[in-house]
Amino acid sequence: MILLDLDGVLVFEADPPFVSSREIILLHQNLEAEIAALGMPVVILTHRSQREARQILAATSLTVPTSLAAVIAAEDLFLAGIRYGPRRMFSHGLRKDLVLPALERRFSIHRSQIVFIDDRVDNLQDLLTAGLGLAIHAPSYLADDRQSLMTFDLADAFSAIRSWHRGASPAEMIRLQPRELRMAPWRRTGLCTTSEKRHAFNTARQIARTMRLGLLRRSD
Repeated sequence: MILLDLDGVLVFEADPPFVSSREIILLHQNLEAEIAALGMPVVILTHRSQREARQILAATSLTVPTSLAAVIAAEDLFLAGIRYGPRRMFSHGLRKDLVLPALERRFSIHRSQIVFIDDRVDNLQDLLTAGLGLAIHAPSYLADDRQSLMTFDLADAFSAIRSWHRGASPAEMIRLQPRELRMAPWRRTGLCTTSEKRHAFNTARQIARTMRLGLLRRSD
């Protein structure tokens, strides 16, 4: 199974002056065909809410169950944390490794057979520590000239996954080579999800995070 982060892996939320106003930028072409060619179940794992995630995925033409096996969003991480790791969740927040027991139960697959592609090393390291099979770090940042994005070639990531699946022994974390992405009309979505962030679940998350940080400061 392959877990894909959303922001930084499939899309990039760009701000001015890179774009005129905040907008979701697509990072890859032909996502649906590329994913179908893998022949493995693919799950989106994101810290965004379900509402935001599905709105963004609609712009990429990826849907459940046609292209994706599932979308695991912040609400799902919270429920997994309550069930499988309440102490860790209340100490460290909605860490992505909380989802591993839920994935094993739902899809009858061991975590050692799961790959995760993310642009944040801390997320990848959390899952590796928890027993993930393979972690792939995807570069995602603005170039120094602020005229292009530094991202990665999806084919490189999928090639690494195929090698691992055939029994090769890569390092625990593979770091993909960055490549430059110049803006083009087909990468523009016109989509901004700022308004989608304003709902009760996200507000509760912000309050919980503030309280958790306050308690940590007191304990120090």
